[in-house]
Amino acid sequence: MRRPTTRFGAASLAILLALSAGCSSAETSSPDDAAPKSPSASVPVIATDEARQVFERYDRATAAADAALDDAAIRKVQMGVLLKESLAGYEIHRKAKTEDGVFHLVQPRFLIPAVEAGESYPRFFAVLSKWKGREKDRSSQLLYFMQTEAKGPWKAAAAGWVVTEPAKTPPSSAPAPSPAPTNNGKTSVRLQPKVLPDLRRGASGTVQLSDTAQTDRTVCDSFADYLSFTPPLGRPTDDRFTEGGFTSDLVRFHNNWADARAERSFSYKVTGADLPAFRLSTGSSLVACTFVREYREAGAPPHGTVRYDQGSDTDVLLGGGGKQWRRVDETSSVTALIEVPAGKSLPPATVLACDCYDPQALSATGIRPE
Repeated sequence: MRRPTTRFGAASLAILLALSAGCSSAETSSPDDAAPKSPSASVPVIATDEARQVFERYDRATAAADAALDDAAIRKVQMGVLLKESLAGYEIHRKAKTEDGVFHLVQPRFLIPAVEAGESYPRFFAVLSKWKGREKDRSSQLLYFMQTEAKGPWKAAAAGWVVTEPAKTPPSSAPAPSPAPTNNGKTSVRLQPKVLPDLRRGASGTVQLSDTAQTDRTVCDSFADYLSFTPPLGRPTDDRFTEGGFTSDLVRFHNNWADARAERSFSYKVTGADLPAFRLSTGSSLVACTFVREYREAGAPPHGTVRYDQGSDTDVLLGGGGKQWRRVDETSSVTALIEVPAGKSLPPATVLACDCYDPQALSATGIRPE
């Protein structure tokens, strides 16, 4: 599962994501008549009490599985993209002979949509929560739970984070600083994410789903296209997205990886289940996108090599020892939460949050020098 600690996977690079004063959302709710009409025979997809039991059981089971690096146990409460992330993380810990941290989630807020009687599966609900011990953090974890068949178990299929509370002090009008080395040699990236607008709810308290979900989800393909490039050829500005830490700044960050001594490329592919698109109070939709990021790095021809910090996730997946490689292909899991405006004539989409700077490594293969 996603943890409140940073994983270091890139060669000679450690990302520390720091929330700055941030930007609060100044948008207000759109008129009630802009909301999609609720079906007359709809019911909550799950009762709140049952959802709480699912969440609490998940938290207990995940903490135990993480402590024991137990593949079988985590399979009982996770599926899909999130399960792949956890299994990859466990494998890295086993190979590195390290332990996984144990964390708990508290203060759940349930995002339960309504469904029509007889509606097909899969079905979903989501939970916003806080890491225990970090309850005052302005960001929240967002878990998507999925049920694939009637009376089947609810399992967590995806997880991300998003800023849910505005800063207590007004945000600075100055631009966020560019990534820069700190005194300990790590690279710090300071972000100013937009606060998640309120979710639109019906009279019964259920969250409303977007009635244009299929169209909304095309933003995932657009984001994958935007982030697939060979440094320094990435386009920082794109009419499809607002500029910010997870778009223009991210592209510039990776463009700076360009080096005459190595060849690098990024390729993003949409993966996982189609997660529910929630309607926000602004009239926009909250879309969760999951990707597999393919990163290739090779030494410059004819005989260049690359190497990764000993003990980093990539190094561990390659067998450890900080060896030199002619070429390395790494896959990672990335989750992004994107606010998609309603209607084609409205402003571009805003990426509210993304683990693009520090994704969970899934695999790495390499070709050794001859």
